[in-house]
Amino acid sequence: MSATPSDRFYRRNILKWTAAVPLSAAFGGSRLANAETQSGVRGQEGKKVTLKLGSSQPTHTENAHTVFFDKFVSELTKNSNGDVGAIFYGDSQLGPEDKYPSQLNFGTLDMMLAVSDWSPIVPELGVLTMGFLFNSLQQVGKVLDGSAGQQLQTIFKSKTKAEILGWCFNFGGRNVLSKVPILTAAEFHGKKIRVLPSPTFVQTFRLLGADPVPMSFGEVYVSLQTGVIDGLEHDPPTMLQYKFYEVAKNLTVTQHIFDPLAPVISDSTLKKLSSTDQQAVRKAAAEAISYQRPKAAEAAQNALDQLKQKGVKVMEIDRLKLVDMVKPLWTSFTDQHADTKPVLQAILAVTGQSI
Repeated sequence: MSATPSDRFYRRNILKWTAAVPLSAAFGGSRLANAETQSGVRGQEGKKVTLKLGSSQPTHTENAHTVFFDKFVSELTKNSNGDVGAIFYGDSQLGPEDKYPSQLNFGTLDMMLAVSDWSPIVPELGVLTMGFLFNSLQQVGKVLDGSAGQQLQTIFKSKTKAEILGWCFNFGGRNVLSKVPILTAAEFHGKKIRVLPSPTFVQTFRLLGADPVPMSFGEVYVSLQTGVIDGLEHDPPTMLQYKFYEVAKNLTVTQHIFDPLAPVISDSTLKKLSSTDQQAVRKAAAEAISYQRPKAAEAAQNALDQLKQKGVKVMEIDRLKLVDMVKPLWTSFTDQHADTKPVLQAILAVTGQSI
């Protein structure tokens, strides 16, 4: 889509605007210039304050992060009468996403959306990414809107200098894309599968008999191409956006993990806002969550359809067999992190599963 005159004006003035922003001043002008040249930004500056939201997702592509953000910034500027705005820095412009939690804790970044990157600081969040715990996005939403989500937000608050403003969705469950077909549980054996560098992701695939490979996201395409890994696990929109289908043509519908997203904001940022502006931020986040969630299932299905059109073979697998193989993780994880035992019970009360 071609840029409008206002878009071009915005890009020309982004450095001037950012230099005047009182929050997240740790990122220098030259670095911003490079980021703006490479990938651009999206969002709206505020008359008094402009929040920086960091992301690894593409800046100029509709995805789980940008769909949330666009609604968030629209509601935020409206609720604050334009006093507070926000800018989305995607494509890891502000560094690797796993470094964002420390930036929020130090107050040098205002917001982020990924939850799993907080696992080294708040390992209890891993309860949400134990394999095969959920069967659908609808279950995830119901769980996180209830006591399980509230308990995790409290635990998170006690261990960080940041706050989870609510829970939204990644676009679909995570599946396995591989170079050779995986049709049965036994065919996971020995397969080198790239996983998110999180203990519950790693252990999920170990229990399936695979060889999980935690790897930086930027290395995945070449590693698939060269045979360093046999496949990866991710949601369909991400597989499509990053063109992994060019080097792997077999998708096994495991839906092993439905990892949620969450708008997370630095305590330092909140303290710098007036009570009225804090309320505007919270209201905007709630509106954006309500707007973003219903779009997730449709986005996942659309991406799956497009992957098929690009020659990807989509295959079903006996998911119940995989569930039984991974269930020991549920007990071992909650034994290790006692605070998550009531969280797991609250989850199982909704999903109807048992250990």
